[in-house]
Amino acid sequence: MKKFLIITAFFSFFLTVANSQSLFDALRYSQLEVGGTARTIGVGGGIGALGADFSVLSTNPAGMAAYRRSEFVFTPTWYSSQTEAQLRGDASNFAINSEKTNFNLNALGIVFASRPMASDWKVTAFGIGFNKLANFKQRTFFEGVSEGSITDRWLELAQGYTPSELDDFEAGLAYDAEAIYTDADDETLYYSDFDENEPVRKSQLIRQKGSINELVFSFAGNYDEKLMMGLTLGVPILDYEEVKTYRETDPDDTNPVFEELEFSERVRTTGAGINLKMGLIYRFNQMVRMGVALHTPTGFALDDSYSTSLDYTYNFNGFNQGSANSPEGSFEYRLRTPWRFIGSLGLLFDKLGFLTAEVEWLDYTSAQFNFNQTNNIDDLEYEQELNDQIERELGSAVNVRLGGEFAWNILRLRAGYGIMGSPYLDDDEYQSAISVGAGVREKSFFIDLAYRHTSDSGTYSPYITSSAPEQTVAIDESKGKFMLTFGVKF
Repeated sequence: MKKFLIITAFFSFFLTVANSQSLFDALRYSQLEVGGTARTIGVGGGIGALGADFSVLSTNPAGMAAYRRSEFVFTPTWYSSQTEAQLRGDASNFAINSEKTNFNLNALGIVFASRPMASDWKVTAFGIGFNKLANFKQRTFFEGVSEGSITDRWLELAQGYTPSELDDFEAGLAYDAEAIYTDADDETLYYSDFDENEPVRKSQLIRQKGSINELVFSFAGNYDEKLMMGLTLGVPILDYEEVKTYRETDPDDTNPVFEELEFSERVRTTGAGINLKMGLIYRFNQMVRMGVALHTPTGFALDDSYSTSLDYTYNFNGFNQGSANSPEGSFEYRLRTPWRFIGSLGLLFDKLGFLTAEVEWLDYTSAQFNFNQTNNIDDLEYEQELNDQIERELGSAVNVRLGGEFAWNILRLRAGYGIMGSPYLDDDEYQSAISVGAGVREKSFFIDLAYRHTSDSGTYSPYITSSAPEQTVAIDESKGKFMLTFGVKF
């Protein structure tokens, strides 16, 4: 889905460079992964109506009431992300593959299940632990020739301002490093070493890392083997970092002055949030179960730190190099993610296995930034512009998850398929996911493994200008996740 990739130009949408927040941050922290255990991933993520799996603490906590014994789970995961990026412009540009792999922990927790004496409440259960909701590990690289230079952007930001009035992160940095310079007679008029629409060789390496891990504290009860109810207090902990290194070079000496520039950008976001998840499951009979769940928005308190640096080399009466570093910027703010509504259906076929289906609806327009830590009028105006952009460009989305399990003695075979709708208004494209899994279930322990594969495509702009040639990079992305869950029942 061409609009789905969340790779953005840092500081691309505003001139003051006071903050690094954008619409894409709201999407990045709202589009969550499915499943904390290999069993859930193996059936496509839609196990909410069946329960008895640790992942339901972050989806439909009523499923915890389907436990009959206490359980400890541990899920190590191997994650792989591959991107193919191609700069559009010159016919000689080619696609470049990049890969990022890492090993992490996807779920860890314990559920205590008990059977109350002489009560219609057949099972009560309490669970604690964490599920991974997002993994941001990714590496992207492109290189090629296209018309225009990043100095075009800096010129646009600088025109009409004196050097002392320029921002500290882009235009002011470019002036200090001598990538742009003023007219001798008018210090508000700026120039660069490039001709208009000059072909320039450029490249960029983008490295992203971090995750959202949700601490979960859940309670559930099973009333008369008919109605299961559950509640989870979720505390997601967020850590995201993006480092970009952009370069322009002149290997063939086509420009008599310019030699090379390297512009680096870094942003790190940390923080935590809180939410509630409420769920119900009704058991019509031994075969049919239906579930519903409601997730409140997550209220995040976040802190951004960011900086930029620039090295610029040119030949004017000999080689010269200008260098500049921005100050370390920081900004505290709040973000509210969308509500989520989930409906699920489970069909059990005695001891042969089951089929599951789950539909999730969320309205991305309800995401909202809150810059309540500042009284700066520019920040507050940008907050309003940002929230207006969310309402104007985003819409609601439906995610569907289908899967099943076949049981034979202690062996389990699983498969699943998922569809994730686009968050953008009037965009009917979607992202799909395929998963497979297997497991062994014994009386006192179990081992499950699963693999999930997703693919996507989109475009990215390393920098944005209003009048200079547009820079567009086509990106194809593929992600794989191999999970192994160990569980002990007691």
